[in-house]
Amino acid sequence: MGMPYVAFCETCTWTGSGEGRVNEDYAVIREDAGCAVLVDGATGLTKVNLIAGESDASWYARELCEQTVGLLGATSQNEGGVPTATAMGDAARSVAADYLRLPGAADLTREDLPNGSVAVLRWDSDQLEVTMLGDCTAAVAMRDGSVRVVHDATLDALDQQNYERMYRYAVKHGTTMAQARRALNDRFIANRLKMNEPGGYWAADITCRGFGNELVERFSTREVTGVFACSDGFVAAVEMGVVDDAGELALRTLAGEGQRLAKELRAAERADAELWRVHRSKVSDDATYVAIAFGE
Repeated sequence: MGMPYVAFCETCTWTGSGEGRVNEDYAVIREDAGCAVLVDGATGLTKVNLIAGESDASWYARELCEQTVGLLGATSQNEGGVPTATAMGDAARSVAADYLRLPGAADLTREDLPNGSVAVLRWDSDQLEVTMLGDCTAAVAMRDGSVRVVHDATLDALDQQNYERMYRYAVKHGTTMAQARRALNDRFIANRLKMNEPGGYWAADITCRGFGNELVERFSTREVTGVFACSDGFVAAVEMGVVDDAGELALRTLAGEGQRLAKELRAAERADAELWRVHRSKVSDDATYVAIAFGE
């Protein structure tokens, strides 16, 4: 049994705001193997960096993505390939071992370490599988016109609490939101320490404790017209008012409008550069998507 016909596939990425910023998202589509992987990397909150020439998070995102794709692409699902969760976990442990061999890695604390969110899309003639770890967003366009969004909102809620703290601090002390973010860094560290802990949230990191807690949904390929996944920097188009919801974002990206939407997103973010209208920690984040539309 072969792969479904892919009428359109695209992956695009844009670097977020900040002088000399390195893009910490990474994504690959392997149409021949029926898989796509997106990793949204996150820098340690103390800004420790061991990888020369790039951030630790950009290295982590790229290595985790490439190694996961390599394991998934060895054989497709309908050839009895390695299970997605197994590939993710094996890749993560390999990347972690490489990182921990770096000089100085043994001295780092948990908040120093790079981490990330992962979206894995995998399809064959029978099934589309969506596997998520962290706060990336995926959406599946169905033949009946509906859109099924797959997203773990646990970290969103924690972040939003801190964004509102930033706003209250800025108003009370007459500071900018950027100054409030720096003043409240301990709050952000407290949230980071909830990663891969009971009652916290699950994500990919050097400890690999989050693997095994993936959010997984499966669909009949015959009922699907396309699938989309993105980092939180691209789904920000919803809160910035560029689109109404993640379903619209997915459908329009699958229709070839992704780059246009990214330009509109960046314009909306620049228009709110002081972070007063939409409370967030930075003007713009790295924004990345993968989109695969299936034909008849």
